[in-house]
Amino acid sequence: MRQSRSLVGALALLAVAGCATPRGSAETAGAEPGLAIRNVRIFDGERVIPEGTVVVRGGKIVAVGADVSPPEGAEILDGQGQTLLPGLVDAHFHADGPDAYRASLALGITTVIDMFAELSAGAARLSVAELPRRGVDEADSIMGLLITSPGGHGTEYPGVTVLTASTPQECEKAVDAAVAAGSRYIKLVYDAGETVLPKTIPTLDREVLVACIQAAHAHNRLAVVHALPGQRAHEAVEAGADGLAHCITDTMPETALVRRMAERKVFLIPTLAVAFSVAHQGHVEVLKADPLLGPYLTPSSLRLMAVQFPPEFGAGLRPDVMRQSTRMMLEAGVPVLAGSDAGNPGVAAGATLHYELEMLVSAGLTPVQALAAATALPARAFQLADRGRIAPGLRADLVLVRGDPTVDVRQTRDILAVWKEGRRLDRDAWRARLEATRSSK
Repeated sequence: MRQSRSLVGALALLAVAGCATPRGSAETAGAEPGLAIRNVRIFDGERVIPEGTVVVRGGKIVAVGADVSPPEGAEILDGQGQTLLPGLVDAHFHADGPDAYRASLALGITTVIDMFAELSAGAARLSVAELPRRGVDEADSIMGLLITSPGGHGTEYPGVTVLTASTPQECEKAVDAAVAAGSRYIKLVYDAGETVLPKTIPTLDREVLVACIQAAHAHNRLAVVHALPGQRAHEAVEAGADGLAHCITDTMPETALVRRMAERKVFLIPTLAVAFSVAHQGHVEVLKADPLLGPYLTPSSLRLMAVQFPPEFGAGLRPDVMRQSTRMMLEAGVPVLAGSDAGNPGVAAGATLHYELEMLVSAGLTPVQALAAATALPARAFQLADRGRIAPGLRADLVLVRGDPTVDVRQTRDILAVWKEGRRLDRDAWRARLEATRSSK
């Protein structure tokens, strides 16, 4: 699976103090009236408010709750029969083309966690330094640099320079370089391709992995580890990993591993959709045929979706284990995050995250847990204190959908409106642009 590596990173966290308006209180005198979405079901990232009002002003949420009244002069949007969600977070992403960030925002994904940003920079024809500063019509990028072994996973992409390490000393230098470049977290490859590739490739050895994790922690950076085999995942957690970038693919995890992850709140990003794609059980035709998702597939996504993993790939993947191990970790209290691993064959920026939510429910999450996996939980895991929930003082990254995704998670696809920092995206114009592109070919 393609890792996303990222050199730069840093979207500075916005301070959230001093912006909150008490529940039900009026706007302050002289302030802009803002927007009020009323009579709407609210999933605030953690809980469901059956009916309430959310008030937005100056790009921030200023009030939320069942007892909130719209301020005088505010634009009023009636949400009867609809659900307001926090902007979605894709916890494992790689740009698949120049429009990947726009495609994500159009489908309600306001933030992506970019796990191999130099690849994304090439796909988007941008310098790495430009990646964090996305426009108002694109999802934000939160990035971390990848470190791998010479010749290991991540080094196979032509024209891409990857940080590598063979010794603990080299690892410390690589982490220093990543942090100096602005990396928000460190992505580490501890996987020789045992379950995916037809032959093994080099990877970090255990001593170097430990040194990399310690160096990341010395810089107050998270260490996220790509380790698909169960034994490697166990060793990564014992070495101090803060998160696993994919589900375990070959064998059910040991109880001791699950307990350790739950105790330390080591998060899991299952990326079931791409794992099933590698196992030749993909979802391409499902996405293309979906009237709520298909029209938002970009030309780059469509080209990549037409590519299949080679038939010899994925021989060691066990789909039943992927689902069952995810459920086992969830039940033990391990934070489970939603990530698409967009940028891979058979996967689409934006659309696949919605399919991933459905797959997480099939693995045992409730719809509410799946929604939390794409909102509050990844924001908390990646220390994004200004987003992921609908609460006073936070960014007004919002998605309004028809129906009730807290009962049927597929309703996240039926999007009526998307706001990033309080500014509403013109989804109709974006869809028309894509339709014009397709019709011209």
